Amino acid sequence: MTTTTGDLTGARVDGRYRLERLIARGGMADVYEARDERLDRTVAVKIITNAAVAGFDVKAFANEAKTIARLSHPNVVAVFDQGVHEGLPYVVMEYVPGTTLRDLLNRRRRLRLEEAVELCGQVLDGLQAAHDAGLVHRDIKPENILLKNGGRGDRVKVVDFGLAEAVHGDRDTGGPLVATAAYVAPELVNGKPATTASDVYSTAILLYELLTGEVPFDGPDSGAVARRHVDEDVPSPQVKAPDVPDGLAELVTAAAARRPGARPVDAGAFLRRLQAIDVRPAKGSTGKVPRPTRVVQTTMVVDPPKAKRSWKALSTLGLIALLLVGVAAAGWWIGIGRYTATPSLLDQTRESVAAYAEAEGFEVELVDGYSESVPVGGIVSQDPGVGDRIRRGATITVVISQGPERYQVPNLAGMSEDQARGELAKFDADVKVEREYSADYAANEVTRTDPPAGEEVKAGTPVTLYVSDGFPPLTVPDVVGQTEGAAASKLQTEGLEVGEVSRSYSDTIDAGLVISQTPAGQEPAGPGDTVDLVVSDGPEPVEVPDVVGMDIGDATDKLEELGFTVKTAQIWFTGTVFDQSLDAGTEHPKGSEIWLWAR
Repeated sequence: MTTTTGDLTGARVDGRYRLERLIARGGMADVYEARDERLDRTVAVKIITNAAVAGFDVKAFANEAKTIARLSHPNVVAVFDQGVHEGLPYVVMEYVPGTTLRDLLNRRRRLRLEEAVELCGQVLDGLQAAHDAGLVHRDIKPENILLKNGGRGDRVKVVDFGLAEAVHGDRDTGGPLVATAAYVAPELVNGKPATTASDVYSTAILLYELLTGEVPFDGPDSGAVARRHVDEDVPSPQVKAPDVPDGLAELVTAAAARRPGARPVDAGAFLRRLQAIDVRPAKGSTGKVPRPTRVVQTTMVVDPPKAKRSWKALSTLGLIALLLVGVAAAGWWIGIGRYTATPSLLDQTRESVAAYAEAEGFEVELVDGYSESVPVGGIVSQDPGVGDRIRRGATITVVISQGPERYQVPNLAGMSEDQARGELAKFDADVKVEREYSADYAANEVTRTDPPAGEEVKAGTPVTLYVSDGFPPLTVPDVVGQTEGAAASKLQTEGLEVGEVSRSYSDTIDAGLVISQTPAGQEPAGPGDTVDLVVSDGPEPVEVPDVVGMDIGDATDKLEELGFTVKTAQIWFTGTVFDQSLDAGTEHPKGSEIWLWAR
């Protein structure tokens, strides 16, 4: 396997994804903002690093990508494609402009109660879609929560499903611990498999941090932190944030129970309990993160002698206010009111998407595209993306899958090199040229390709062009019947080399002599070409059967059928064999002479 190291900015992956900017770097993978040059859209390409590729299960990774690609949920980052680039597996995902939840927490430390509950609810909503599809995330943390356009509305997106499992082992056997220590479930620390309840635990720790501004456990290193999840109960968030209401605090500690069976069974169960909680601040607190305040004067002093004049002024002000309200309403409609969030069309098909979009109040424009993971007729992507701001009744461009993009290698034999390159450029083949002698094609004509003509390949696949150097200048000598040494000497004298030498039994060619050759004698060849030889080991040895006690005629027939030459000594024309010259069980070449004595 060939691997690439360092920043790959500028590289072209799979002949279509141009890596434009490195936007994230981690221990397992690097993420690039990239341009899909076929569909002319911005995507995110995550490429596994050299450090993580050792022991990487490419098949598991591909299966995970296909499963994730089938997820259609506004709170899950969509997966479009996957493959291997110069030995490094990659996955192509929806590009989410904005920031991560970690960045937001670094700026604000903690969120207001209603913000924390709303954000956590969206995370759980996305997780439930994954749990329903049989996926377990294993690594819920602020770094894996993306906030599109600042996190307002349906803008929370969960990323990185399945990546840890593809690198470090399947979910059935657990594999080594790869989750982040601050959020890891106790059962993972103990080497047990990840389940939906493991994601519930990590999300509970995430909610704890949103409410308090810190995680419940710290320590001198990640190992020590992980052990605290096993040995200690997660404390109530009210210890750090007294404004957290009782019901919410109790749900956090229940979802973060050390025993998986004591937690909500999956993200959906956690979400239903979260939505049923009264999130008003605990008694005696506001539940809001302190913010700077300012004094606003609200008292108007009226001079009685000027009251009549003031009435006229107030009327004028009222008209102005109505006008301003009208202008504001018009501005709201133009700038905000006529817009809404783009619905998800990703779970529709070519047959259903137009009707579904019309029911949602939108038009659709269908565009054909290719996908390694979305079945034919399924939805590859949409523009605007799920949850993006869109004018009501506007048109959504939908890319319909035509299945994997494949091209047939054309038959280029007889073309010039330039003509052949032009044909291969139609699917961006990576062309390499090799030259060889040919008895069938003139100099500078293509003789063949590798992969051969007719084979289906992906765009950007390496293709070797074999170009003729003209008719071979040499003729292969006939060395059949010569000794191996004499044959080698004759071939070398003619400018040829001995290739593979194999051995075979022969009833007609003596041991040590050449039985056959490839190419055959008088065939054309080029300088340095190899000739394979088959050398005789003589007749095939045969095991002598025991014929003592048999009728002399029957014994003779049996031995002759095996290839022996039989001699007999007997008194009568019939008789029973009482001795044989070659011992039974020994091996002798076909044609060997054997005497039988009968009486």
